[in-house]
Amino acid sequence: MTLDARQKAMLREMGVRVWWPTQAAPAEGGPEQALAEAKPAPLTKPTTAPTEDAAAQSHRVSPPPTVMQPASNTAAEPEGAAQGWRVGALQALHEAGEAGGPCWLLLLEQRQDSSGDAQRLLQAMLRAARLHQGSQVWLAPLLRVPETGAVQGLEPVLEGSQPDLVFIMGRLGAQALLETDEPLGRLRGQVHDLWGLPAVVSYDPVTLLRSPADKGKAWDDLCLAGQLAREQYTERKASEAD
Repeated sequence: MTLDARQKAMLREMGVRVWWPTQAAPAEGGPEQALAEAKPAPLTKPTTAPTEDAAAQSHRVSPPPTVMQPASNTAAEPEGAAQGWRVGALQALHEAGEAGGPCWLLLLEQRQDSSGDAQRLLQAMLRAARLHQGSQVWLAPLLRVPETGAVQGLEPVLEGSQPDLVFIMGRLGAQALLETDEPLGRLRGQVHDLWGLPAVVSYDPVTLLRSPADKGKAWDDLCLAGQLAREQYTERKASEAD
């Protein structure tokens, strides 16, 4: 995928660093393969000359720095929390315009710890994938409910959006929709069947904010979904013309 200056800026907003070839170091692959997460520079201990009072103060021990524990990939839920799932109301994020284009349905797992940063990251991802240009994009949240069983409210959402592709964001929501207990790592990178429609699974924005190293994988998922959506759109237009 060829990225313009605006896309590169949106990828930087996502926190994904794009490596581009220079004359001194020729590229070994395309831009999709060169996505990597920038690592912070290691902290170095400042060196200061010992003072005359160092020996007298040697018994004073500074407390160790606070270490943040890695956050869980799922929001903590109290005992007896809701177990089932329901698809919420459709929201139109982007219009395809007169020229038309692929229709996407984003099924986004609603997290208890969602924030404005997660919403901004989602918009940055969509813009980086150029979904704001020439694509119809619908969003429907995946909500937890007390009732167990099949995901509620999926049929009217599919009928209302008529998508070429379903992009599922979030591990638990994806497992419920696809009726599987496979981990997210195995659900990613392949095409699933959701009620006769092709579906691609990826991370939800909250998880990406907690695990920035996975943003490159999310970009791979978007590229896979984009290629599939274009193919489905072409087939649909050809069948409508017959």
